[in-house]
Amino acid sequence: MKYNKSLIIPCKDEGEDFVYIYNNFYNKVSENTEIIIVLDNSDDSTYQHLKDNIHKNTKIEFSNTGGPASAIKYGINQSSGNIVCIAMGDGSDDPDQVEALCGLVERGVDVAVASRYSKGGKYIGKKGLKYYLSKTSGTFLYYLFRVGTKDSTNMYKAYSKKFLEEVKIESDNGFTLGLEMVVKAKLLKKTIVEIPTIWIDREFGESKFNMKKFLPSYIYWVKVLIFRRK
Repeated sequence: MKYNKSLIIPCKDEGEDFVYIYNNFYNKVSENTEIIIVLDNSDDSTYQHLKDNIHKNTKIEFSNTGGPASAIKYGINQSSGNIVCIAMGDGSDDPDQVEALCGLVERGVDVAVASRYSKGGKYIGKKGLKYYLSKTSGTFLYYLFRVGTKDSTNMYKAYSKKFLEEVKIESDNGFTLGLEMVVKAKLLKKTIVEIPTIWIDREFGESKFNMKKFLPSYIYWVKVLIFRRK
């Protein structure tokens, strides 16, 4: 079946808790939205609990590589929709906003961002290093380069498939993949908009955020924005 919209959710060892998260997304998306869950391989604990709880508009894909960036790229290649939304598998993203983000792309936006730091948005959870890095880096880009969102690093975004095919994805880690897409959209003078989101930090498992990977990648994409800026 050909779907108009594709929701891609990369997962790694989320276990039994992901079944609840998946059902929340399934119950909120429309019938013409496919859900693609991307795992490294069938040994992932997510698959062991999920394989018997899949609904009709969902497929599980195995990227046979490591990391969310590779999983996302693989999911995009397997998607059939003209619009691609990416959400994380840790339960932090609001399932109610998949269709809202995709709806903005349907109306002609290239990148639609769920923003924790715009008016009406909220970050709920421990405000440690991850919080301050994401907020400060996003605010810096918003005011200095007018990128259209205060939350460039949030992965929860929807894209025009045509845009994704045009720019390709270079990132090899998931922490700055969303930032890369915002930078490339800005350089190409594409339309970037944001809607406020309430982001709730994961209540189970361990965060996979890695500052040693985030910081060099963030600096790289800021340099790209600076030196290629027209």
